[in-house]
Amino acid sequence: MTDKARATAAGEKANILIVDDRPANLVALKSILTGLSQNIVTARSGVEALKRLLEREYAVVLLDVNMAEMDGFETAGYIRT
Repeated sequence: MTDKARATAAGEKANILIVDDRPANLVALKSILTGLSQNIVTARSGVEALKRLLEREYAVVLLDVNMAEMDGFETAGYIRT
């Protein structure tokens, strides 16, 4: 079991990042995930998502693949590196 899994199992909240350039989608996804009682963070672009990733670690990142400046595939590529 990883340290993150142990921390989550011990009661610490996991960080979840939602990335979408449409505000309505962010609201909808956040409202769905709020029931998980975890830390939900949103970003409106790939660039903003990368900035958020520099601030803290995330257990899950949900990416929209169709975004204007940097799509989800490109963002995912930067995250992996």
